[in-house]
Order: sequence, then structure tokens, then C-alpha cells
Amino acid sequence: MKSWLAKEQALFSQHITAGNLPHAILISGVKGSGKEELANWLIQVIQCNQVVQDNSPDQSQGNILQPCHQCKHCKLLLKNNYPDHSTVVAEKNLLGVDSVRKVSAFFERTAQIGTIKTVLIPQADIMTVAAANALLKTLEEPSDNSIIVLLSGERDTLLPTIISRCRLFEIRPPSGDILAQHINVSANNTNAFTNLSHLPELSSADVAQEYETFERTFFNYITKGEGRSQIVKMSLASPYGLRWLEKATTHAMRGANGWSNQADSTESFSTLLNKDTLWHIYNKITATINKSKTLSQVNIQFILEKLIVDIDNILIHEKSQE
Repeated sequence: MKSWLAKEQALFSQHITAGNLPHAILISGVKGSGKEELANWLIQVIQCNQVVQDNSPDQSQGNILQPCHQCKHCKLLLKNNYPDHSTVVAEKNLLGVDSVRKVSAFFERTAQIGTIKTVLIPQADIMTVAAANALLKTLEEPSDNSIIVLLSGERDTLLPTIISRCRLFEIRPPSGDILAQHINVSANNTNAFTNLSHLPELSSADVAQEYETFERTFFNYITKGEGRSQIVKMSLASPYGLRWLEKATTHAMRGANGWSNQADSTESFSTLLNKDTLWHIYNKITATINKSKTLSQVNIQFILEKLIVDIDNILIHEKSQE
């Protein structure tokens, strides 16, 4: 469990002990923030038949409950065979109305082993409008002894009426050197700009290597016009593709403006590309990212290919001004 989640764990533990845990919970946070870990821990504690007190030395945030992992409930839950819990799985990057209607049907049935029924919706952001309306009905008419947990990386994409009927827990992890201390990486590999969206590259050597290759290919593409098809392919292959385009462009802009604190390939960007060009590329990338977050059905290949065409046009325009 990520160390910065202790505050939320302590608060949930208080609610569980007092018997006033909200019926609907929305946990919001960027990718890598730990919202999935927090939700799974919460459901395990709710369903555990022999909850134990955390005896770790650091209890500065308050008492934290832990599942025993030994009772029948815990063992079935860990094997995904617990009958009183359901996780809603999206199909083809879309959460449809039929999947959400199954939640209502699940809550209508009596608990088989425990006393509480739980549902986890890990990708609440990608619900269709019909699915969101179906979920709203479930939230407005909660059944007894039922708890639903929604996870969202972009809670603003959810219906305001859904948000208003949930107890919101927003995870705000540390950044910069403090984040580096939490994940035990060298402070030499971070700077003041380091935030959680960069966490995979910091904590995984394999992902870090993938990003370095991606960044070199991207720099080669925007400075020399080479490797265009590689960038599209690499962006589609990685779950971080769009974000990496944004990160690499931001890195280049820092180098071009003399803000980089490390000697690297971005130092030459002040002569290879002008700042306005990088700024236009950055705006195109962020606009594409925002669009991908607001659309309920996204063809990621199409929007990536269109983005590269837009970047091509920006680079062509720059050359015509030389």
C-alpha cells in the first residue's frame, strides 16, 4: 500500500468502526495514485469476518484496520470467488448500460455469506450516458447493506448528479523530492516538476527504458522528420502513449527555455526548434488528451494519427517560415 494513502485508510477505518460508511463512495486520483489499491483494501476490510488492527509503528494518521487474509471471506475474495462482491469490468474501453443494470440486480439479491454486498466500478469515467443514468437510479434508491465504490481518474467527466450522491475521496499524492522519498528513488532522478503522472517511469526500470526510447524517437521525429510511423506505433503500444507525448514535449520546452537542470538531449532544442513551435505542438497534444477524456467512445488510433498529422502541419509551417 502506498504510504500516502494512510490518511484515507484511517478515515475509512473510523467510518467502518462507527458503522457509518457511506453507501456510495467515489475515489478520484490520477493514474498511479493508488486509488485501485485503496479500493481493494477497503472492500477486503468491509468483507473480512475477522478484521484486525494494524500494528505497524507508524500510526500517526490514526488507527487503520486490516483484513485478516485467513477467514473464508478473505480467501474467497482474493480468489475472486466471493459471492457478495462484484467488480464491473468494461468491454472494449466502454462501460455499457447492461453492465450497470447488473449492479442493480446484484444488490437486489440477499447476501449469501456476509451481511454486506459490495460493488467496485474501476473505470467509472468510461460509462456511456445510458449507463450513467442507470447508475444514478441505483444511487438514488440504495438497497440495504450495500456499498458501491467508483474509481475515477477524471471525475469531471462524470455526471454532476452522480458525484453529488457519492462521498468523494480525492487522492492528492506528494510531488518532487517528497514523492521520491515515498517511492525510494534517488532525488537525483527527480526535480520540482516531478509528479505522480511520472511515477511509472520513476519506479519501474523497464518503463523508464521504454520512455527513454520513446523520447529519443519523438525528438528525432520533430527535429529531423524521421520516425513518424514509429511514434504512432509506440504511442499505441503503450498505455502511457498520449501522456508521454505531452511529457516529452514539456521536456523539450524546458530545454529550449534553459530550465532543464540536467545535461541531456533537450539542451540543443533552442537551436533545433523555436519555442513557439514547441508551444503549438504542446497545445495540440493537450487538446487531444482533453478530448480523449471527454468522449465516451474513443478510437485511440484515430485520434493519435490525427494528432501526428497536426504536428506534421506545425512542423511544415515552421520550415516555410525559415
